[in-house]
Amino acid sequence: MGAVQKLATVVIVGLVALSALLVVYLADEPNRMAAEVVEKQEFAIEDGVGTYLQNCMVCHGPAGEGYSEPGAEGTGRIGAPLGGDTALGRAAQELNQSEDPVVREERYNLIVNTLHNGRGLMPAFGRGAEGGALLNDEQIRNLALMIQNVDWDLVYNEAIAASGGYPTFPPPPAPRGGAQPTAAPEAAQDAGSGEDAGDVATSDQFTVESYDINFEPKELEVPSDTEVTILLPNLGAAPHNFSIDALDISVDIAPGETKEVTFTAPEGEYEYYCNVPGHREAGMVGTLIARPMDSADEPATVDESGAEDAVQEAEQAAGEAPAELTEQVVTSFDIYFEPNEVAIPADTDVTFNLPNDGAAPHNFSIDELNISVDQAPGATEQVVINAPAGTYEYYCNVPGHREAGMAGTLVVE
Repeated sequence: MGAVQKLATVVIVGLVALSALLVVYLADEPNRMAAEVVEKQEFAIEDGVGTYLQNCMVCHGPAGEGYSEPGAEGTGRIGAPLGGDTALGRAAQELNQSEDPVVREERYNLIVNTLHNGRGLMPAFGRGAEGGALLNDEQIRNLALMIQNVDWDLVYNEAIAASGGYPTFPPPPAPRGGAQPTAAPEAAQDAGSGEDAGDVATSDQFTVESYDINFEPKELEVPSDTEVTILLPNLGAAPHNFSIDALDISVDIAPGETKEVTFTAPEGEYEYYCNVPGHREAGMVGTLIARPMDSADEPATVDESGAEDAVQEAEQAAGEAPAELTEQVVTSFDIYFEPNEVAIPADTDVTFNLPNDGAAPHNFSIDELNISVDQAPGATEQVVINAPAGTYEYYCNVPGHREAGMAGTLVVE
């Protein structure tokens, strides 16, 4: 019996110890579950950062600053601010990462819906995209989760690492008419006679620059049935591509890199575009016109605006005053007005149509005339202006927009 009692005692002690361990294990279950949730969230955010750098950085910037980046007016960046050290970026981050669970859920649903279906200039990346989704549901959920939790400084550092250095931003757009044919190579200059030999632009070498997120020029003429070379510098902060499907051309261009492509095109018009997901949809396209040319022809881009300006200048030189305007259109984009200077007659009712073609809310204000018109994305508002002679500033009063360059001049004469 003694042996049996000892065995029973051992069994009882073992069961008690096992029970204690089970109690401790169960008591720590919430901590383990919380740790697992944190781990999954960290993985999701990391995945979201990768998706952002590949698909979103070109429009929203390396730190989510979007079009509110100081001095970025005219760079082609069209994305709404999400973060970064700017007034708009901080406001957006505070809203997206709100500690109020109701607000947080509303913002999450808005972000997911926008990613799926697009908004304004932003293309659809999910099930709303024509011809199939660019991102699957999990990628979109992770991207939304990342926007609501990420430290944008870390995203900026990742962007620098991915770009191989500081992600520079493109300069202001080139003058009207786009890039001109490049000068003849030095070898060709040496082969000519006279001091000026080779100073004339060649007709078989051109340049198409990639920016974030547009090409310059957007229209280019080349001689048909002639071998031509196009230099392709990428002056943006993101990877780009130059594709012409009809000519079987597809050239990938890393940030800061210059590629070139040589081809012969029959007479006709061809679309060139960037095949990076979302870039073509955001407007990164252009037109190549191949036409017969004499050697004396200088291939050039179409410049209808320049022709109109020349006609107007001729009329003014001849003393022909333009007809009195009673209607104007000032369009709001992200983040500028078009046009940024308007002239109207004094003491005359002039109707201003104010479409907002941007992805963000905007406003049209003239303080001296007590005018302030809010414009929702996609909406067109209207205001009648009757002003004495003078010069007035119109601007967007949404915080940060005026400072970022969203202002224009009204000349009343």
